[in-house]
Amino acid sequence: MTKIKPWWRRAWEAVVPPAVDFHAMLEEQADNLESASAALQAYLLEGDAALAPPVHEWVREGHALRDRNLSRLHRTFITPIDREDIYTLAMTIDHILDYIKNTVREVEVLQIRPDSWMQKMAEQLSIGAGQLRQGLALLRDGRAEQVPQAVNVRHQERHVEKFYRKALADMFEGEEYRQITDDSANPSPRECLDFLIVRIKRREVYRHLSNAADRLAHAGEALRDISIKYE
Repeated sequence: MTKIKPWWRRAWEAVVPPAVDFHAMLEEQADNLESASAALQAYLLEGDAALAPPVHEWVREGHALRDRNLSRLHRTFITPIDREDIYTLAMTIDHILDYIKNTVREVEVLQIRPDSWMQKMAEQLSIGAGQLRQGLALLRDGRAEQVPQAVNVRHQERHVEKFYRKALADMFEGEEYRQITDDSANPSPRECLDFLIVRIKRREVYRHLSNAADRLAHAGEALRDISIKYE
């Protein structure tokens, strides 16, 4: 049987609504991002189409958490941290999910097999997502001064950019490239076109992973800035 609140409690909550735990809600978004990143990493490592649906499911759940958090933010007058900071973190985490989703979709639509560069970039994204979740937990627990040391996702972003540049260089190296460009090879126009198209497809996936890392760095910087305000 549902317990009915007394009239004075209902009247008070109508004037002063109960506090909303935005720390926990943002941490839930970060936890979802970490799970989505881990699912992406597994998908790119195995190259198994059966591992794509879990990524999409984590992304859908993450979008739902974003909508919930922003809805509560619009209906809440008092927040534990600045409203702009809550909005920025909620949206930036969500943008990372968009690039994770686009990475899987490009691999599916373009029908390419994930390579080692994609796997390395996804691994760094997963590490950074874990740091972001850990930093939000520290902020919630009142240990804001520890956040800058715990959240250094710019380091992961630099690793991804390094892998991205090496991946682009690697596209035009190796035995396959030499077979296409060697004067004695005499490749057909179709072979040359296929060679180029495959590399264009790969670059699209690399670009989504690079953009995800860039958004992750923005989220980390936003969290570090918030932690300085509330030390």
